[in-house]
Amino acid sequence: MHTNYLQLAVNNNAIWCETVCRSHNIPGEFHETFWMIKHQAPTYYPNLITLSPAENLDLHQDPLAAFLSEQNDYTISIKDSFADLDLDPFGFHSLFEAQWIILRSDSMTVPNQPSTELAWKRITEEKELLGWETAWSQTELTQNHIFQAPLLHDANICIMAAYQDNHIVAGAIANKTPGVVGVSNVFTPEQDAEQYWQGLLALISNQHPGLPIVGYEQDESLALAIRVGFTILGPLRVWLKDE
Repeated sequence: MHTNYLQLAVNNNAIWCETVCRSHNIPGEFHETFWMIKHQAPTYYPNLITLSPAENLDLHQDPLAAFLSEQNDYTISIKDSFADLDLDPFGFHSLFEAQWIILRSDSMTVPNQPSTELAWKRITEEKELLGWETAWSQTELTQNHIFQAPLLHDANICIMAAYQDNHIVAGAIANKTPGVVGVSNVFTPEQDAEQYWQGLLALISNQHPGLPIVGYEQDESLALAIRVGFTILGPLRVWLKDE
């Protein structure tokens, strides 16, 4: 039986977004063809994710119609998971396009010369998590942290970091859902980026042997992911409606 990995990737990302929102005590709602949150979502996270192609969505029937037409005092974003919606009539504009990607277990490349200077490890303490988020954001965050402590205690989530001389130099987040493991929030130095990707993918595959790794990337990050063995599943688009 053919496995619909695009659908599994979409579902994985929606579950991850729901997990992040729940860690902020603002859970969303799963409907048959979409996920939505009726409050302001954490920074960089969408208010709605489509779980099905446009042909299965009725944008003129509640709760979608109400969501798309209402005015808010904050910016609303939609992850159009199949890049097939026309949201211009509702006042949205396209922010960016990207590609869903997959790395099957038999397509992984092994680093030619594993670095002995790097130590990849799972983040388990809140203090480490703060350091990880600072490295990820490249700023000193004093408030409004996106990644909250409950994520550290979820067995399906692995926040990982590459340490060099006790400093975090690269990182990513993996989240396991039925059939796949999602990878997101990847950050690496520009130099030798492939080596860092291979390191984090090796850590994920060691934890979840045999499971395909999915996610989405764009531009240079997409090209890099393809170089380390990922293939493209299909496009997605993110839309914004300003307050």
